[in-house]
Amino acid sequence: MKKRLIALAALALVSGMASAQSSVTVYGNIDIGVLTQNNAPAGGSSTSIANGGISPSIWGFRGSEDLGDGLKATFNLEGHFYADTGASDPRLFRRQSNVGLSSATLGTLTLGNQYSPAILAFAATDPRGLRENFSGLYPWAYNSGALTTGNNGNNDVGVFLQNAVSYSNKFGPVGIAGAYSTSETKGAVYSLGATYTGPVSLSAAYQATNLANTSERGSTIYTVGAGYTMGAFTGKLNYLRGTNKNAALVETSKVGVTGVGVDWKTATNNTVMAAAYYGKDKKNSTDKTTTFILSDEYALSKRTTMYGQLVFANAKSGATLLTTMVAGGTAPDKTTTLFNVGIKHSF
Repeated sequence: MKKRLIALAALALVSGMASAQSSVTVYGNIDIGVLTQNNAPAGGSSTSIANGGISPSIWGFRGSEDLGDGLKATFNLEGHFYADTGASDPRLFRRQSNVGLSSATLGTLTLGNQYSPAILAFAATDPRGLRENFSGLYPWAYNSGALTTGNNGNNDVGVFLQNAVSYSNKFGPVGIAGAYSTSETKGAVYSLGATYTGPVSLSAAYQATNLANTSERGSTIYTVGAGYTMGAFTGKLNYLRGTNKNAALVETSKVGVTGVGVDWKTATNNTVMAAAYYGKDKKNSTDKTTTFILSDEYALSKRTTMYGQLVFANAKSGATLLTTMVAGGTAPDKTTTLFNVGIKHSF
């Protein structure tokens, strides 16, 4: 009897050690609010319940297993949904479905569907930190080949890379990352990102996408940026350049976007942000948009944030999605005012 009790105790101890070596986390965001604007692209004014004001509404699973000697196995499954209707994307884990190995000294190797290393680097110095709306996220997405006929199937709006292998590592304040999406008849994608973190922050990002079923380059995009923090204020400056070609390899757009912004942490739980973006297409002299954004984010807790965003977008007569900071764009040859208030909760 005594031996049986000792054996059961040993089994319980081993089981506890095994469970302590691995973990799985369920996580996500729900972000929803009210958006009103004049001069909507479809004409007139509009008011809607809007999904994703500052963050996407997402859900996912991530986990790791300690393999010993500082090595871990990792995985991530992530999808997004529309909180205003409850609808899900047809692809269950459109954002992430990957597995990898991670070492504090050797870096991280990841295989599968994953975030582009380039856009992760861009986020460090975008004036609005790539908020889900009214930020540099949209010129990045629209200039990454997303609007090109016969778009590369491995490049999902420039943000997610399918059939990809990536490597990342940190060397003190310097972070580097690169990824390659194998063509598999969809077209190869090359993505690079580098950051420096400190009182002065720096970032550089580059992403190139081949046309589907060819080795010809369809789109190229890069950004460089810097930020500086002084007390409660953080200033950021970023430049983005995106070029696209059609199936005949004729350059159809060459867009430049300059963004500048200041964050003011008025309290530990409140941040006021002001930003301005100017985008223009050298291939289309009338495709120009100037956007001013003023916002406030107030954290009710570690998980819940209320926000308000006021936007003025002046679009010239030939303005297209290539130069906009607004999801879906705004009416050309008009100045559009947008106002968005909402709540984001993380779990």
